[in-house]
Amino acid sequence: MAPLNAMLLELPLLLAAFGFSIAMMGLGGAHIHQWASLQDKIANQSSLPGFVGVDNNNITNVDYAIMILGAIQFVFSIFAMLMSCEQLKKRRGEYSGKGTKAWLVVGLTSLLLLGAWTGVVSAYTAFSTIKFYKFTQGPNYSEPFNTEQQLYLRQINYFIQAQITSSLKLVNIPGFPLGEWSNIYTIQEANAYLNTFNYNSIFSYRAAVAVGWFQLGSVFLVTVVHFALPFAWRYLNLLREPKKDPSSRYNDLM
Repeated sequence: MAPLNAMLLELPLLLAAFGFSIAMMGLGGAHIHQWASLQDKIANQSSLPGFVGVDNNNITNVDYAIMILGAIQFVFSIFAMLMSCEQLKKRRGEYSGKGTKAWLVVGLTSLLLLGAWTGVVSAYTAFSTIKFYKFTQGPNYSEPFNTEQQLYLRQINYFIQAQITSSLKLVNIPGFPLGEWSNIYTIQEANAYLNTFNYNSIFSYRAAVAVGWFQLGSVFLVTVVHFALPFAWRYLNLLREPKKDPSSRYNDLM
């Protein structure tokens, strides 16, 4: 079979890991910003200051982990792609079957990142499935809830589900549809209702879980392909044989 540069197979996988790392950083950062913005609205732009707070069950810690790991993957992917492009020089990839220069360094780093992504993506999947956000009592908490308080809690839940933020200064309360919230009068009842929503009920968290598994898959393929290429290329006879100098060719003929 004709010689083939191994980087032609490895480079697209590195590009995929690079792209997914950008997506993960964006989603993790958006979630962190959303929670910070909501807390700011509750504290500073609220019709009922000090009424309730929101506990997100520390899911932002996993978002921070995703952002940090995504940034590391982003930088490493750029380095690995540069090392892959180095294999074009003098047809290095065709002679060695290696998809990148600095083959062992790139491979071991990929292996470490694979372990890190396995832990983070598994944790994120578990958090989004079994964790719930809930209301906490503020210094000005009171019950049973009146219509304004029910509407206030409804708006907070809506902002979380829709992943948007706006002022919590309520206007035009009469006639506003409350739905399930019209039957909720205590924080225990409110949190029982919130327990029907996990983080997977929010689109951006479902997207983060899905992209996380694609990222894990791409890093897994990068690692496996990176280590397997030299052996597979030799087995498939895709390597270019080193050129012999004229004197050695003459000696072979003799």
